[in-house]
Amino acid sequence: MQWDLLRTFEAVTRLGSLTAAARALGVSQSTISRQLGKLEERAGSPLLLREAPLRLTEKGEALLGAVRPMVDAALAVQAALDDTPQLHGEVTLATVGELLRWVLAPALPSFYAAYPSLRLRILADNRTSSLAAGEADLALRVFRPERGELIGQKLHSESYGLYVASKLPLHPEVPWLGLCGSLALIPEQRYAERAFAHRPARLLLEDIESLALAVTQGLGVAVLPQGLAGKQAGLVQVSPSQVGAVDLGPIPSRDFWLVVHHSKQRLPKVRAVMAWLRSIRTLCTLGD
Repeated sequence: MQWDLLRTFEAVTRLGSLTAAARALGVSQSTISRQLGKLEERAGSPLLLREAPLRLTEKGEALLGAVRPMVDAALAVQAALDDTPQLHGEVTLATVGELLRWVLAPALPSFYAAYPSLRLRILADNRTSSLAAGEADLALRVFRPERGELIGQKLHSESYGLYVASKLPLHPEVPWLGLCGSLALIPEQRYAERAFAHRPARLLLEDIESLALAVTQGLGVAVLPQGLAGKQAGLVQVSPSQVGAVDLGPIPSRDFWLVVHHSKQRLPKVRAVMAWLRSIRTLCTLGD
């Protein structure tokens, strides 16, 4: 049995599409499709139902259960080969742009003062990079990991509020601004949609920092992290009644998690980055 076929099958089932698996494994989508075809030919029956979302057949479920320990073992082997006592090499950290710009970048001098021979590779976008597929060694995420092979440590809980520019006159029809694209389904956007259900948003953006900047220009009211809002001059927090919103109670806070795959958590270079992240006092607050 060819390992590439099994690795491809596991990646497709975990990431949910041939396109995502191709991106994670660094091959073309046609290669993914061809490898799945070979594996299903060997199995003698379909393993995946090509629907949206993809669904496993009974034989596919059985195969996935057998393949996952092999994937974990392969990652452990890679981690052992990468391990060096001198803390050389590269560590990849996945996060979001706001954390990179406001928190991590200013703290990078302290990292390189402590670990001059380590190279950081930071992926900053709203897509969830896969630790199991090797896209990243560590991740800063806003949700607790659910897979058993991922280990998470809560770093911070961020609070949210409704904010407007201090120069903006308050009245029941103040326009509201929100999030779209990959951020359309996060709890803060859902809260705003319910609170302002009686009127459409004036502006939707796929970037929380840009949303905060739009609020500072007096374009309307938005749900913002309190730490980020505190970095914007001229913003004030308001109550729902001041801007004609439905009072839904407190806006739920969000937890930030440091996540690592269990096969890499003991690597000295990964542990060094984890210690650095824990040492940044303002990590995830975006405010102090």
